[in-house]
Amino acid sequence: PDYIPEPEGEFANGTFILNEGSVFQENSKLTFISPNGVVTDSAYWKANGTELGNASQDLFIANGKIYFISQNGKSNIGTYDSDGMLIIADAGTLKKQAAYNDEVSVLNMPTHLAVLNDNNVFIRDNKGVYLFNPSTKEIQFIEGSEDARKNRMVVAGGKVFVPTKNKTVLVLEAGKTTVSHTIDMQVSVSSVIKSSDGNIFVATTASPNKVVKINTYDYSVIKEVEITAGSVGEGYGATPGIAANGDCIYYNGGGTSIYRLTFSTGVCELLAKVGNYVENVGMAYNNIAVNPATGYVYMTTIKGYGNNFLINNISIFDFSKAEPALKENYENYTHFPAGTFFTYDFR
Repeated sequence: PDYIPEPEGEFANGTFILNEGSVFQENSKLTFISPNGVVTDSAYWKANGTELGNASQDLFIANGKIYFISQNGKSNIGTYDSDGMLIIADAGTLKKQAAYNDEVSVLNMPTHLAVLNDNNVFIRDNKGVYLFNPSTKEIQFIEGSEDARKNRMVVAGGKVFVPTKNKTVLVLEAGKTTVSHTIDMQVSVSSVIKSSDGNIFVATTASPNKVVKINTYDYSVIKEVEITAGSVGEGYGATPGIAANGDCIYYNGGGTSIYRLTFSTGVCELLAKVGNYVENVGMAYNNIAVNPATGYVYMTTIKGYGNNFLINNISIFDFSKAEPALKENYENYTHFPAGTFFTYDFR
């Protein structure tokens, strides 16, 4: 259809924290924070009575649907049944619409996905990127995608942009099982995100680190800025090393200090050491995110490994004033957070 209405329901607007879970002991869980700050724990289970797949890594919202991908798929771990490797649910209610296991059994520990439309779901695994059609259940490998990086893909300009381990960004298009274009960055790429004007930002990690803005139509460089404080690498995480809200690009280099680049001026600054505001900040688990509706920056941390992962924080900061403000801190809701996702980013 030419017009697809926004999803309606309890989960249509807000923030999702996707939790991997302790991989050999439990399935993945979904935490939801409403716009007024109410937390719903195990939101997918509460909607369905079943759980997400084992070791979920990514989600994507498109056309009123929410898609989940997990590394290990359907499992018998935990008290409740898990629904599978690729799950499609209603984006407003989280009610399951479909689950795929045998149909995507060719996948080897899939980690990320991007959706152009109902019949074009792109899934990254240890081999590269596959194109899956949920309607026909056909899955095809995209030739030339073998070096796809274990990080998020982004949809911009009606195309999918994929960071690679080979100093490039791949461009994928609907219905095509070959790479449409390769953007040669000439240096190592850590991540790709969408900019507010529909183009993309690419974070590169050579010396010096840079953030490069790329035109999604002709793939030309609009502007590049050197990072003079901190790093825009993703660390050990599988989420982007940068998060953008308009002209402001936030990053933490896999650590627990938050930096900001003002892209138009090139000014980089340390904003906050999260451990000065929150207790039990042992390590960041995946990278920061910024809410496009509020401009607030989210960091998920754990005290450590072992049982210390149960001691954790979702810390929300307001950096709009001269002094940083900790707006909210939610304790002990996450189980190895795979990423923070805002519904507003998918519109």
